[in-house]
Amino acid sequence: MSTHREILQLPYRPEDLFELASDVRRYPDFITWIQSLKVMSEQEEPDRLRCRAEVTVGFKGFRETFVSDVDARRSALSIDVSLVRGPFRKLSNTWRISPTEAGARVEFAIQFEFRNFVLQAVADTNKAFAVKRVIDAFITEAGRRYTKVEPGRSV
Repeated sequence: MSTHREILQLPYRPEDLFELASDVRRYPDFITWIQSLKVMSEQEEPDRLRCRAEVTVGFKGFRETFVSDVDARRSALSIDVSLVRGPFRKLSNTWRISPTEAGARVEFAIQFEFRNFVLQAVADTNKAFAVKRVIDAFITEAGRRYTKVEPGRSV
C-alpha cells in the first residue's frame, strides 16, 4: 500500500481552505487530470457535509473511475474520504486544517492500493509527483479564490 503525507503552512484562513478542500464539485475546475466528477448523493447538516461522488481520472495513458464518500466536518476543519468502489483495493485520504498566526496548517494524507499490479507500480513510481500536482493545484486555487492573511493578525 502507498502512503503519502504533506504538512503545509499556508497564508489563508483555515475556514477558506476547508471550503476549498470540501468543495468537491469544483475539483475538475483546477485538478487537471479529473476528467469528470458527479455528486451522486449529498446530505448537508449545519456542521457537516456528506456526499458520494463518482470521479473519472486520467493520468499517463490510464483512465479509471471510482466512487468515494466524503465526510466534511466544519467545526473540526476536517475531511475524510473513503472508497466505495473502483479500481482500488484501498483508498482513503484526510484533510486536517488548523489555525496558525500566519494563516493555517494543512495536513493532507492519502493511502491507496490498486487491485491491478501494473496500475500500482505506475502509481508508486509517480506518487510524489501526483501528490505534488494536487497540492500545487489547491495552493494555486486558494490564491485565486482567497485573500492572504497578514502575518500577526488573528485569523
